[in-house]
Amino acid sequence: MSEATFSDILEAIETGILVFSPVRNQQGKIIDLKYEQTNRAALQLIKKQNQAVVGNTMLTVFPVLVNSEIFKRYVNVLESGDSFRSEFHYQDDELDTWFKDYAFRLGTNLVVQFTDVSEYKGLLEKKARNEGLYQALIRALPNLDLLLVDRDLRVQFSKGKSLKAFGSVSIIELDTSLHTELEGAILGEIKNNCKKNFKKETIRREITGDDTIYRVSFVPVYDHTGEVFGSLIVTEDIGVFSLSEDELRNKLYALESTQESLEQFAYVASHDLQEPLRKIRAFGDRITTRYADQLDDTGQDYFARMQNAAQRMQVLIDDLLKYSRVGRIQNGFEEVDLNQLIDAVLADMETSIEESSAIVEVGELPTIEGEATQLRQLFQNLISNAIKFRREGIVPHIKITSRELSDDLAGSHNQLNNPREIIVQDNGIGFEEKYLDRIFNIFQRLHGRNRYPGTGIGLAICRKIIDNHQGDIFATSEVGKGASFHMVLPQQQTI
Repeated sequence: MSEATFSDILEAIETGILVFSPVRNQQGKIIDLKYEQTNRAALQLIKKQNQAVVGNTMLTVFPVLVNSEIFKRYVNVLESGDSFRSEFHYQDDELDTWFKDYAFRLGTNLVVQFTDVSEYKGLLEKKARNEGLYQALIRALPNLDLLLVDRDLRVQFSKGKSLKAFGSVSIIELDTSLHTELEGAILGEIKNNCKKNFKKETIRREITGDDTIYRVSFVPVYDHTGEVFGSLIVTEDIGVFSLSEDELRNKLYALESTQESLEQFAYVASHDLQEPLRKIRAFGDRITTRYADQLDDTGQDYFARMQNAAQRMQVLIDDLLKYSRVGRIQNGFEEVDLNQLIDAVLADMETSIEESSAIVEVGELPTIEGEATQLRQLFQNLISNAIKFRREGIVPHIKITSRELSDDLAGSHNQLNNPREIIVQDNGIGFEEKYLDRIFNIFQRLHGRNRYPGTGIGLAICRKIIDNHQGDIFATSEVGKGASFHMVLPQQQTI
């Protein structure tokens, strides 16, 4: 192939092509790369003229690349013959661009094929920001139930019992069709409203239930081209706002009385269960000790299972007692130095921390108004979880930090009195964020009991303690990359 033909082929290629020869010092070490050939697409991407590039070296034309990782990898291609693909960000006074390149050795030369992927990177960044905004909205609007469906009424997103206003009390799972979940007049009404959404109409109405009023909105959801790709069904319980002041006061009194009765019932029931359970375990121990030689393998296995079940029941009762005791603030609020409180918690947990070789880093924490006993239980539960849900072969690393929330960061928490955010972050197994609405509910478990023991009450207790302190708790996580629990607490209580 003639040199002219090769040059014509290079010019016809729409991606950038650069051909380099190595520049070596007296010891034979590659210290730079000389531009031997380029094409028009490459010059456009790097915003240079041909005469400014060909014949010069990479580090002369782009001095920012001195000691850069990308230059070292190019040198490695020439020395080892191993090609590689990468994406890297280049920035100087003239360029601020993301490149995607493929580098390989051709004879004694280095060939780099590359293109500009800044637009793609921008879309990824925008997607990440939108995802963050979406998560923030979900946390900021906890009382809204949401359902997103496509044109075929197939569920793309679901939160809460989104169709309870229409009499459906089940949680609609992802990727299910409303045609199989609903029937008759209910399906027909929802289908008609969704059709109006796809014609870019927004539908809002109020539906009266047995003891409340629901505000239901059917909202069209648009893609980046302005076309409707989904129908968002938003359900909000607004019954409380329609009550008179006397009715509201009576309902509040009844609610408080019911809550107090439930707390007393949980405490008494759990406490009264202790005695028969102790007898079950005691007599089981006696039978196993005194009559073990009279039992065959099957009998011994049955008693072992019975004792294990009794042990799990004991743990469950103990946790229920803990849950019932944090129903409300008992001793009043006082100033609590969280630095001293965490020190005390870590001292109590010294054995489990040493056994797991856990590393716990604690930053400067604030002094807040709260009930020390409950706050101590809060942090003990979170640190215990971080140790328990560790990755196999990875030393648990727990960081406890805090920050003051300014007005622009406080968001939905700006009604709190001087809010502080405390974060407990770990490097454990993590979890999928689709379970964010579940993890703080009582008896909710995301992992098998055989691998991670527990009753699923710990995080429910954490939320109850945070509620008692007029705060908020939420989590962020990624499978295999740990979890972060964020607690927003007022520095001074208002009640």
